Amino acid sequence: MNTKLFSSYSEKLLALKNTRVDFAVQVLLGRYLEALGVNPFSSYLNTLADFPKPEVGSSETLFDETLAWVEKQRVPNYKQGVSNVFNKRYSFAVEDRVRALDLIAFEKIVSDIVTQLTEKPAMDLSWRSIKPLSVEDVHGALKLHLPGVDLDKVYVTSFVTHGAAERVVSSSEPLIDYLLGYFDNNEIPYHSKGDHQAIYMVPFSGDDRHLHPRLAPAHLNDLMIKIVPDFLG
Repeated sequence: MNTKLFSSYSEKLLALKNTRVDFAVQVLLGRYLEALGVNPFSSYLNTLADFPKPEVGSSETLFDETLAWVEKQRVPNYKQGVSNVFNKRYSFAVEDRVRALDLIAFEKIVSDIVTQLTEKPAMDLSWRSIKPLSVEDVHGALKLHLPGVDLDKVYVTSFVTHGAAERVVSSSEPLIDYLLGYFDNNEIPYHSKGDHQAIYMVPFSGDDRHLHPRLAPAHLNDLMIKIVPDFLG
């Protein structure tokens, strides 16, 4: 995006606290985990029921685990050998360990996120719903923060990979319709880095010549931080 929506991380964090806790946790987890290639929805904190017996008593996604600590407004104190991070639910097998993220590193990430969201001014941790919205509501909010962008030429396009890394378009929606699809289901979309999604000026295109010159999926997270507070009840 040619014009940044936030001038500093502290400004962005302050604005993030005006969204909703589930989205805020996802944004902050992404900041730490995406560089490691760790997906917080398919990686798990598994904990033994009765150490040193090998039976796993609990298995939580890293997202759910982090969100729970934020909602309790407390930081974790995990025990080595009792808990660890795995790529398979209810496993404690060495071969299922997430190599890029150890227990100590995850504990620090959770603690940092709890601190960032609960230090003054603390985030409202209540689960506010998104109000009923019209196309005009979303269009007006986008135009406010994307001046000069022709919203009729902004398409969020998703891809799937087949066979020998062949990328095929799976969906392509105008930005406003795409966002309304989430908002109508009381969801705030989070956009992770990767080649599974891109923003084009032409629908159903995978041609780099049609990529939007000012927008990429990662920019949409900042845009959500800007517009979502006004949409919450």
